[in-house]
Amino acid sequence: MSTRKKSRTRRPARPRPAPSRRRGPDEAVVVKISDPADLVASIPPLFGFTPEESLVVLGMHGPDRKRRLGASLRIDLGDGPEDDAVLAAAVRDRLVPTGPDAVVVVVVSAAPPGPDGRPPGAGLVDAITDAFAEVRVPLIGATWTARIAAGEPYRCFERCDCSGTLPDPGGTHTAAETTALGRVTYGSRDEMAAALAPDPGAGSRRRRDLVDDAHQAALLDRELAGPGAARRDLEAVRRAVLDVGSGGVLAEEEIARLAVALCDPRVRDIALGFAAGCDDGVEPAAAEQLWRLLVRAVPEPEVAEPATLLAFASLDHGGGATLTTALERARSADPDHRLSGLLATMLAAGQPPESARRIVERAVAETTRQLGV
Repeated sequence: MSTRKKSRTRRPARPRPAPSRRRGPDEAVVVKISDPADLVASIPPLFGFTPEESLVVLGMHGPDRKRRLGASLRIDLGDGPEDDAVLAAAVRDRLVPTGPDAVVVVVVSAAPPGPDGRPPGAGLVDAITDAFAEVRVPLIGATWTARIAAGEPYRCFERCDCSGTLPDPGGTHTAAETTALGRVTYGSRDEMAAALAPDPGAGSRRRRDLVDDAHQAALLDRELAGPGAARRDLEAVRRAVLDVGSGGVLAEEEIARLAVALCDPRVRDIALGFAAGCDDGVEPAAAEQLWRLLVRAVPEPEVAEPATLLAFASLDHGGGATLTTALERARSADPDHRLSGLLATMLAAGQPPESARRIVERAVAETTRQLGV
């Protein structure tokens, strides 16, 4: 059961997202980008962290002056010009299935300019231009900066050679929109990964024993009570969402109970719908906060369940680095985990978030019918 008393279980490394204006699952995110400086400054909130030494490629959809952001990706920069063509082809093959009408490139690199005076990464930008031209998708903008921070200089690769300084990434329209979605922007990828790193207690003998005991109790309960056991487990998850969302702390015994409850596909499938707004009694931001806590607190291989729930939750409101890190955590904890494998396959194929949401909604509806909840 839940408790607010003091516990050795640590709170999440980051404060929970502000619940200021959580969007519905079908509400579009409108991001206004007026110039290259605004676009570059918008990258940290879009990806959830501030990239360094990175290539960022944004897929754009729609006609001129009505472009909307589609699929996007960030890749570590290669070691030299010999990697440019290979990297450009990989980027093209990843984004083309999403149907972009154009692409925009941003190079973040503190390397010195090339011998021709162009910013670092110019050869890579040329290779990307050629790669997308092969499939008749134009590159409509390419910008360089050494680092994404207020006051840092930027420069465009085009002949116009526009330049200037970046605004504060935290003050952009994009930052306001992603904050409204409940997303946290970290200072670096390492900082973001640390926020999801296992707590010391996650791998302890005591935590493992508690989870094993919970498995035994659940096995007996499911044999005796059938669907009734799943309904009780689901109610325990809902209570934990409310408790964590209101500032409560979970005891170790409940962490173990929740870890095992989510191993029941019926409970997990309904929990997936929390992020998509399928349960009127659950606040999506509070559910995501619980998944973050469990990703840090649950041992392997059971951590694959909350990690996949967190990946789906972040996908539902734009993805970013949290999605990638959570998915990597799930796949590492349990390489045979089917749901995380499905999500990884969908992402590799460039499927939009709506595809995952439809799968989740169907699973929630079917499982809800089966359990009678």
